[in-house]
Amino acid sequence: MIKSVPYGLHDLDDDDIEAVIEVLKQGPITQGNTVTQFGEELARTVGSEFGVAVSSGTAALHLSLAVLDVGPKDEVITTPITFCATANAVLYQGAIVRFADIDEHSLNIDANQIEEQINSNTKAIIPVDFRGHPAALPEIRQLATEHDLSVIEDGSHSLGSTYSRGNSNYRCGDCSHADLATFSFHPVKHITSGEGGAVLTNNPELFLRLRSFSKHGIDRRPEMFSETDRVGPWIYDMEHLGYNYRLTEFQAALGLSQLKKLPKFKARRRQIVEYYNQNFANIEEFILPHEEESADSNFHLYVLQVNDNSYFDRYDLFKYLQHCNYAPMVHYIPVHLLSYYRNRFGFQPGDFPVSEKYYNRTISIPLYPSLTDLEVETVVTNITAFLDLKRRKITNHG
Repeated sequence: MIKSVPYGLHDLDDDDIEAVIEVLKQGPITQGNTVTQFGEELARTVGSEFGVAVSSGTAALHLSLAVLDVGPKDEVITTPITFCATANAVLYQGAIVRFADIDEHSLNIDANQIEEQINSNTKAIIPVDFRGHPAALPEIRQLATEHDLSVIEDGSHSLGSTYSRGNSNYRCGDCSHADLATFSFHPVKHITSGEGGAVLTNNPELFLRLRSFSKHGIDRRPEMFSETDRVGPWIYDMEHLGYNYRLTEFQAALGLSQLKKLPKFKARRRQIVEYYNQNFANIEEFILPHEEESADSNFHLYVLQVNDNSYFDRYDLFKYLQHCNYAPMVHYIPVHLLSYYRNRFGFQPGDFPVSEKYYNRTISIPLYPSLTDLEVETVVTNITAFLDLKRRKITNHG
């Protein structure tokens, strides 16, 4: 059976496998030091002060809201073009989700639309670095500061991405323009730990809360107890109602091994993106992924959009690629159109027109480091053949 070519895929080598085996052989396999090291190395890589590795990107988002004490009656603003976990994490805290539409070029939340959603109950903003392109983080931070709001950068797509403002350079996740930043290590992301995620911050108080909240709210720091209280090594206290969001040691070992390859992975992703751009640039039926001059994106997704006036739609191309043994994808169904959000909050089609227009014409084609040159060239060949076929049909019916 011929394996289909997916839109995204992890890239593991013998070093990754050996790193996992070493932990499985030597132990401990949970609650050791490797998870701590992974969090620290992530922080060093992106330039933040502190990092806490956890069980998933969703857990990272939930913890970020929990340590900021977001709760019932609070409101959090985010984008409709994201995986539902971004918005769901807000609901886990009993808070209310507000959406702001996207910018039609960057496809990230439109900073100009955010202010319209701010009211006295707003507590935080969650910009998402969709497809790896940095959100307008400095502008969003300025807006948040004016309204005394927190910022959580959802960097699930942007590990390794950078951006600049003036003469200053920043890395996604460095928390220069956010209180907290989250990452995901699902197998289609830039690096993987199987499942897994992380929260980063420059705030030492938030770091201590993150570490505690991710382990049931339990803490064993010696300074928490008097000499008479510390009667044995079993002594601990629970200051907060936390969660079991622990990552295993062998997952962290895989993540640490993968993190060493991040520059190589980014270079290959950008090489593929440049090849696609060169070959699709003069095809008027497509809108290519936008990248601002201030950004250096570690592309997580390559999203093609079919122009509105084209003689075919996204679904035609999707079906054709499936026929050619690809497994393309669409990122994402706007969150406000999902049944749960429509039924509970009354969202309707038309509420966020830019997001919906983007959704109706987008498709994600293969992009991952282990794609061979031949596979990349074949993607272009197949898509070009599809266009030729559609053009001939138009001509024959003309």
